[in-house]
Amino acid sequence: MPLLVSRGARPVRAWLALPLAAVAVGALSACAAPAAEPAPGPVEVRLMVKLTRPSDDRAGIAAEVSRVAGVPASYRSLVSANWHALSLRCADPSACDAAIDRLRQARASFEAVELDGRKRGAVM
Repeated sequence: MPLLVSRGARPVRAWLALPLAAVAVGALSACAAPAAEPAPGPVEVRLMVKLTRPSDDRAGIAAEVSRVAGVPASYRSLVSANWHALSLRCADPSACDAAIDRLRQARASFEAVELDGRKRGAVM
């Protein structure tokens, strides 16, 4: 439905449409802007450890992994008497890498340490 305005009032209609156009341009430019790379945050790494001595003490295994790794560990599942699945929660990926290195160096407790999946954002 056209607005009936005198010829001199048409610039007013253009001024009224200007804010809408500015919003549309701003919205389109926001979509076209490159997404900022997410800042590194807490990650969770799932891993498998092979104990030097068989055990089924879930709490004890998680406590030993936490102590050696230097980060919180959660017990996930029993695979066998020697193999256990756990997860580590770290401040960032490099902290998890260092924790895994510490576990691999603790040959008195762990025969093997293998990654079980990929690093993911932690839910805290």
